[in-house]
Amino acid sequence: MPFFKPPKNPRAASEVTKQWLEYVLSQYESRTSRKSIVEVDSFEINPGCGKCENFNSEVIRIEAEAQVTPTGGTPSPVHYSFIVKFIPGNEFEQESTKWIGAPKRELLVLSEILPALNTFQKERGGGRYPINAPEYVYGVCTSGEYVLMMQDLREAGYHVGDKRRGLTLSQLKAAVRDLAHLHAVSYAFSLTHDFRTKYPDFKETGLTDSIISTFVRVVIEGLHDALKANESKFPDLVEAIASNKDKILNDIEEFSLSKRQKPLVCLSHGDFWTNNVMFKYNEEGSVDGFMMIDWGNVGWRNPMFDLQYLMHTSTQKATRRDHLKEVQTLYYEAFTSAAASLDAPLRHWRFEDFLAEYQKSAAASKLFCVFVNLITLSEHGRIFNQGTLTTGFSSWLRVKMTKITALIPNRLISTMTYPFMKKALQIYFDDLASMSNPEMTTRIIDLVTEAFENFVVEP
Repeated sequence: MPFFKPPKNPRAASEVTKQWLEYVLSQYESRTSRKSIVEVDSFEINPGCGKCENFNSEVIRIEAEAQVTPTGGTPSPVHYSFIVKFIPGNEFEQESTKWIGAPKRELLVLSEILPALNTFQKERGGGRYPINAPEYVYGVCTSGEYVLMMQDLREAGYHVGDKRRGLTLSQLKAAVRDLAHLHAVSYAFSLTHDFRTKYPDFKETGLTDSIISTFVRVVIEGLHDALKANESKFPDLVEAIASNKDKILNDIEEFSLSKRQKPLVCLSHGDFWTNNVMFKYNEEGSVDGFMMIDWGNVGWRNPMFDLQYLMHTSTQKATRRDHLKEVQTLYYEAFTSAAASLDAPLRHWRFEDFLAEYQKSAAASKLFCVFVNLITLSEHGRIFNQGTLTTGFSSWLRVKMTKITALIPNRLISTMTYPFMKKALQIYFDDLASMSNPEMTTRIIDLVTEAFENFVVEP
């Protein structure tokens, strides 16, 4: 018998089997009816999202027809539809992604943390501040294995917004209100439960800061080079980016450090934009339900990042120009009101203090938003990890190699990561440089111009 064992769970859509589905669905049904047995009659696998909607995961939709038999009962037909998430790439790429920690944090959020936060807000706030996310169905995050299965919200009538037009004002307000409640509930929860002690996987590490610093450097350089290729159109922007590169990097580093020093930190979604918020509508067409999806970048950090990220990835310039103060006021009042109701009043956090924090986060947030708009509006959307899975000894060896990589110092990891990021993102900066995608170009130039207007950098 070989010393390496094949995984019990699929590592990609191609490895999903009828037997595995029956095992998972039997566990799922047994939550409400002990020892239920599920027999799958048929199933099919479809894409879980469209092009330019996902870059770090393999997301699929599994639909199945099955017979469910509860203990001592008779079989009954059931239709299932679930979203399943895998880490793309070969074993080394998958294990490296897990090593950074994001996949485990997402699984923890859906399986443990959000249920705990919702119980907390029901007990203290009467259920007025629910955190709405897909129901967790099944998940595994161990050496050599990762899979996350959750509710398919489209079956419940939810839809994503329009990423090209951005959110409408009513959609934006619904998203901001629920975002403020997520932040307030987690902030209040941590005052009595000490979140990062309870969930140590959410402690920031030097590795995280190192990777973020490398990423920001690549984005700044790529943006500068793309605009320099069109310097006659944007001479001031090219000059300002070049002369303020160090200042931008320092501002982002200070903001990164401040998130651990400031008392106001909470659970941050980390990727809160149009593609990751879903709405349900009533007969009149008004927003009647809201859900947050894709928690793959979740962390414990300054809440301003989520709000900035939403505003600069998911709205048009006119919305930010005409409604920014209205949205800021809505967020602040929803956050402070919820926190007070949960016995965590923020007596010394005035609206002026909130605005100062919002401004301080502008440099980091706008840079990430430039990147998000760049890749999601490009015609070259693709998954970053594209390696091929193997089996047997070769698979086992790739997994073990990641253990060795974990011993490399963070500074060296940053140096090694830089050329990979540069190569992976170059196709998007080339798209920007070509100026052949007016929608993307306009969105990027608007963001960079706003950065100057708000004194993020100095021309």
